[in-house]
Amino acid sequence: MLLGAYTSAIGAGLSCPDWPTCYGTWVPFLHSGIVASSSYSTLQIFAEWAHRGLAMTAGFIILGTTIGAWLAYPNNRLVTWSATGALVLLPTQVLLGGLTVTENLQPFVVTTHLGVATLILLCLLTTFLTGWLSSREKMQYEQVP
Repeated sequence: MLLGAYTSAIGAGLSCPDWPTCYGTWVPFLHSGIVASSSYSTLQIFAEWAHRGLAMTAGFIILGTTIGAWLAYPNNRLVTWSATGALVLLPTQVLLGGLTVTENLQPFVVTTHLGVATLILLCLLTTFLTGWLSSREKMQYEQVP
C-alpha cells in the first residue's frame, strides 16, 4: 500500500501505460529504448513496475496465509475466515489495479482500489492477531500444572 501511495504521489500512476504488462513487456528495463523514449522518468516507471511486482508477491503471500490458516487453525473460524476474506478480495483488487491504469486514474477507481487494499489489510491483521492470541492462550493453558 505504501509503494502504491508513493507511486501516486510522484505522478507515476500511468508511467506503465498498459496492463498487465509495462510498455508491452514484463521488464521494461531490459529494453533501453522504452525508458529512453518515455515521457516519464526512470524512477516513475520503476515505482509503478515495482508496485505491480510487489502486489503480485503479496498475492502469493495471501494465498499461503490462507492455506496456513486453514491448516494451523482449522477450528478457529475467525482466523480461517478472515484469511479467506483477504483471498476472496484479491481478484477484485487485481481487477481494480488494472482498471486504475486502463481508466486513466479515474478517482472512483483509484479510491476503490485503496479501499479494497485497506479491507485486505484488515482481514490479514485479524488473521494474524486472532491466531497469535489463540496460540498464546493455548501455550498458557498448557503451562498450567
